[in-house]
Amino acid sequence: MTFRPARLPLGLLTLVALASCKPPGDGVIALEGGTLIDGSGRAPVQDAVILVRNGHIQAVARVNEIPVPRGARTVSLIGKTVMPGLVDAHAHVERWAAERYLAWGVTTVRDLGASSTDSSIALKNDLNLGSVLGPRMFTSGAMIDGAPPTYPAATAVRTRADVRKAVDQRAVAGADLVKIYTKVTADLLPPLVDEASTLRFPVAAHLGKIDALTAARAGVASLEHMAGVVQAASRNPGPYLRAHDQFLRGWTLEEAGWALLDSVALERVARGLSATHVAIVPTLVLHEMLSRLDNPTLLSRPGMEDVPSAATSVRDVAGLLRRSGWREGDLQAFRRSRARQNQFVREFKRAGGLVAAGSDAANQLLVPGLSLHEEMSLLVGAGLTPVEAITAATRKGAELLRADSLGELIPGKVADLVVLDANPGTDIAATRRIAFVMIRGRIVHPDSLRRTWAR
Repeated sequence: MTFRPARLPLGLLTLVALASCKPPGDGVIALEGGTLIDGSGRAPVQDAVILVRNGHIQAVARVNEIPVPRGARTVSLIGKTVMPGLVDAHAHVERWAAERYLAWGVTTVRDLGASSTDSSIALKNDLNLGSVLGPRMFTSGAMIDGAPPTYPAATAVRTRADVRKAVDQRAVAGADLVKIYTKVTADLLPPLVDEASTLRFPVAAHLGKIDALTAARAGVASLEHMAGVVQAASRNPGPYLRAHDQFLRGWTLEEAGWALLDSVALERVARGLSATHVAIVPTLVLHEMLSRLDNPTLLSRPGMEDVPSAATSVRDVAGLLRRSGWREGDLQAFRRSRARQNQFVREFKRAGGLVAAGSDAANQLLVPGLSLHEEMSLLVGAGLTPVEAITAATRKGAELLRADSLGELIPGKVADLVVLDANPGTDIAATRRIAFVMIRGRIVHPDSLRRTWAR
């Protein structure tokens, strides 16, 4: 017996045919006519068109060089500038801050030193799976420190076996990298880096009892806050190394010690570090804010309104001054150090070193999102061009994370980008004039986010 398929009415056939013939631009967003800073470090491109499909960059060209597919959603960017989503290469991410990062165009954060590994992994999963709106997150989990640890959440290590176990624990938990803190000693660094290398884990180092050159030659991936540079450039590093037996004493001596460094020695260290291919995350904004803790207007500067009143990590300046015992003389010493810190960044960049932008938010006066823009401005003040500073906050941060899909606006990359109402190629402050943000191809408007916080 032969079975014959039933014949559909002509009208229904037409509807089926139309439904199966979606226009080629269905699901495509075309961003047309803006100035493009693509993150590569190249000069800005005028009259650019960017095609976004399924959360990725499909094509980038000048207007009229490629056709915009029929059916695409077209967004005019005439008079605006587009740059990659920002990467905060040194953050301490708190759950309340997730949407704040997005409002300031930060679409990726490198979280270093959480209150607990479990909580940081939970937040990372919520962000990366999209159950919480915010930037994608890479995390080290809790820090690894010497004994006794500076912070109780850190893992204290005393032996070579301890350091290997601490690294393994973070790998099992799902961390992305390892962060070591100021009391880790030089004898424990080689086995730690060896274990991390076996597991393909980068090591981020906030140094105290190890100088920067020793750490870089041992194979750490990054030097946070430029810690350890003073020890490496000083004729007598012993007092600095010993002072880090106590965290605040070491921090105070090292922060003031920059002003005592010889310019030639600083240049030598910058070249030596560059030769090891270690990255520097200078967090100039941290050093700047430390030097200005006595300036009460910083607690009411534009952008602080994004910080909830309960966010003591950002607002409790008085508590930090009380715990540290810093007086006017200390803050003056910190201010004298700023020129040498800028010089080091300039010399390291000139030597070909990788500089990635980080904010250290959320700590005192360091606002999630905003302070990365302040960092870019300070990098320009240190001698980088505006495009170089943007590159430090985009592609260089992605390189540090070994995240090849991030940090540039070229075909195949993730569609994380920021649209600005002005051109930061001539004025870096223009990065703060955000029209909208795109993360994974989704457009987010900062004003809409801020309205939800005000409820």
